[in-house]
Amino acid sequence: MAENVVRVSHKQNKPIKVLKWKVREGSTVSIGRIILFYDFNEVDKNVHLKLKSTKAGTIKKILVPEGAIVCFGDPLYELKLCNHPTIMNDMCAECGADLRKYDNIAAVASVPMVHAIPDLKVSEEQAKIIGKADSERLLRDRKLVLLVDLDQTLIHTTNDNVPPNIKDVYHFQLYGRHSPWYHTRLRPGTHKFLENIFSQFELHICTFGTRNYAHMIAMFLDKDQKLFSNRILSRDECFDPTSKKANLNALFPCGDNLVCIIDDREDVWSNALNLIHVKPYHFFKHTGDINAPPGLEKHEEDELSGIDLSNIKIKKMEIEM
Repeated sequence: MAENVVRVSHKQNKPIKVLKWKVREGSTVSIGRIILFYDFNEVDKNVHLKLKSTKAGTIKKILVPEGAIVCFGDPLYELKLCNHPTIMNDMCAECGADLRKYDNIAAVASVPMVHAIPDLKVSEEQAKIIGKADSERLLRDRKLVLLVDLDQTLIHTTNDNVPPNIKDVYHFQLYGRHSPWYHTRLRPGTHKFLENIFSQFELHICTFGTRNYAHMIAMFLDKDQKLFSNRILSRDECFDPTSKKANLNALFPCGDNLVCIIDDREDVWSNALNLIHVKPYHFFKHTGDINAPPGLEKHEEDELSGIDLSNIKIKKMEIEM
């Protein structure tokens, strides 16, 4: 934080009398907070004026006592300015300043650190502190991080019409009763695979699917939230619409040497050395990667593998009310 000496300044350019301080040394102040009451040492003692802070920070030192007469330009107190190292929804978590109201305020918080709270940003310095603590925890637990992709890696999803009686297919809507239906099949052995590696890896989901889609699929993979918890990075949190690699520095500010990745696509990770490239999983014929990033659509195996739904007859199903 930079330091700033606040001096007497007002339009009337006259000495003032400090009546009462409303802050103490060490107090955190936001823009607009009352710092002290004062008057112009005149006959009318009932007129108490307010001095409000025009900057956010911490009161380092009060320079004049109550009852003192100070002239225009004299120092009142020292303020340690807040550089807004932690921001949530454009509000500083340190001083409480609403940064949307002040275009000229410089903030150092720019690194999103938590999957479940994409609006929370911290400074690079704070990010490295958090990242170091995470690395130490992983080493202590003797674990690595495993980032797993969803579409065509662990699952295959289509939005074509799918008969309701196909075994092991999840049917769901994301945006209410009148929204489109999605149909998802898990890759065979997925649950067993995740259970087996859980003791050795901290599992994260990293997908180009939307946030609602990613969390819905996570429920199918991990209904008790034991495996992934809230470690889900979706398209809505990604920095780059065509690259997942761009997120690694934010998620792991101290480096990705403890990180492994499994994905059916190498291009979105810029062919990273810590990527395990898996064969794409196709269950529904005529459907590729429905969440492929713009310009990177993939349909090369759509006609070669998977179940052709046009040849399946829908069985009559009795529904109990």
